[in-house]
Amino acid sequence: MTGERARGAVLYAAAAVLVVGGASWFFASAPPGRDNDQINEWRTAVEQQLPDTEDQVDASTSVLGGGADQSFETSVETGEYRVSMICRGGPESQLRVSLSQIGPDTGRGLQCSGDRPVYSFEVGLGDVMRLNIVVSDNGPVVFRYQVEHVFD
Repeated sequence: MTGERARGAVLYAAAAVLVVGGASWFFASAPPGRDNDQINEWRTAVEQQLPDTEDQVDASTSVLGGGADQSFETSVETGEYRVSMICRGGPESQLRVSLSQIGPDTGRGLQCSGDRPVYSFEVGLGDVMRLNIVVSDNGPVVFRYQVEHVFD
């Protein structure tokens, strides 16, 4: 009987450790520093400045914490595309965007603080469009991108 109780106690203790660990991970992974009202304000600003369109192939808005390294992928047909992006964040927040994970593509820096315009460029793509985003330590930021097929 005591062996069964010991096993039960070990099982309950292990479950408690998992719950505490999961809760700690959940709260630690949330973007630090800013309250939800500020993030919602930034989200609204980027979505108004770069709204969804009928011609878009893909668009997404994400909240990224300071130091985040995130990739976004979109399946595309071979052709010319316009990639547009914008970000908002606190003082001195910025991010770097590149189209490849390897090679000489050092990317483009975007300032996220203040009222910045949408940055767009055209690129020939085939199969997959991949954006790699690295956020400075001054996060969080709200990042939005849009991919549109350019028709001749």
